[in-house]
Amino acid sequence: MIRKSDVQWWVLEAKKHPEAAPPIIEELAQRLAELDAENERLRDEIVRLQQRAPASADGTQVSALQRKVATLQHLLEGEASNEPAVVFLSDRMQAARMPLPQVQRLAREGYPVPGIQAPLGLRPDACCPRLLVLARPQDELLLLTSQGRGLKMRPADAPFLVEGEDWPSTGGQELAEGERLTTAMAVQKPPRFWTVVTRRGYVRQFLRVALDRAVAQGDLVIESPLHNDEPVALVNGDEGDLMVLTRWGKGVRFSQRAIPGPGATALELEPDDEVVAALPLLSDGEIMVLTAAGYAARRDVQKFAARSRPGGTGKTLIQAFDVLGALSCEREARLLYLTYSGKLALVPMADIPLYQRSRKGTRARDLSRDPAVAVMCISVSA
Repeated sequence: MIRKSDVQWWVLEAKKHPEAAPPIIEELAQRLAELDAENERLRDEIVRLQQRAPASADGTQVSALQRKVATLQHLLEGEASNEPAVVFLSDRMQAARMPLPQVQRLAREGYPVPGIQAPLGLRPDACCPRLLVLARPQDELLLLTSQGRGLKMRPADAPFLVEGEDWPSTGGQELAEGERLTTAMAVQKPPRFWTVVTRRGYVRQFLRVALDRAVAQGDLVIESPLHNDEPVALVNGDEGDLMVLTRWGKGVRFSQRAIPGPGATALELEPDDEVVAALPLLSDGEIMVLTAAGYAARRDVQKFAARSRPGGTGKTLIQAFDVLGALSCEREARLLYLTYSGKLALVPMADIPLYQRSRKGTRARDLSRDPAVAVMCISVSA
């Protein structure tokens, strides 16, 4: 979907920078062509499925075909809607999406994501999603890889997951040998600054135009000075503080304006610890810290005063060694877990109590035998 604001922005950019007009026109034409091609493909698939069902087929086969046709029709209609979808991404850039209502239904009924194999039955080429992103059709996905490269894609670039069909082989992006996708986020209105945080705690800010240029030219977005390092978090860097969290439950908070130009080390890490999440704190509020085993702790960020600059040892937010991530709290929102075997689980944020001190947290779901690999927030407005 192309928003009116997108067109206004393109016109404004073309007026300010006439040399940018051809790329803008090419991008617009490509979006329209891809949308038209996807709609035609779905129409052909519906016709093919309707013609395939013989009159003598038993009731089970006919019912299965009818469900598939209904699913495809829903997807076709959804292409032009503003309905959000969950985009599933593997570390090898396999990408697929599913309408949010369908994801919620699978979570309520306890069914796995289509095409995901159980842990003991994983094929060597099986897709195992590691990232979840909630996106609307007009959003843009900004991705970073283990080599520090940046990639962009639209939600429409990821084909819809249809129940009963396998995962797509690629997400339309090619990765080098040994390269992995490490972080992704949906962007509605790009900020002026981006903050990138690496696994070893290196943090650096970039102007959006500089990052966009690096992505367009295929250059590295970030090169960490630390050994064996890779980006793991991308944060809106326009304002507010930055909270950086490690797998062992340590956290540090400081103003993003305190990050020096060449970058800095956010906090001191134990040899076996690593950064797993970072998020902006635009105002004092609460965050949710989540573990792979299903524990969660809601913490008041006022308990963690902002430091004047990056560095130093972290403060314990949760007593755990398997922290999966951290999210800003929305009382009416829900957490969506994706486990190793492809199962989905929904948990209301309101079910997690506020902790005044560092504790193990509350078990939101028992995921000890099937750990979570990703978790995201579904807000009320989604």
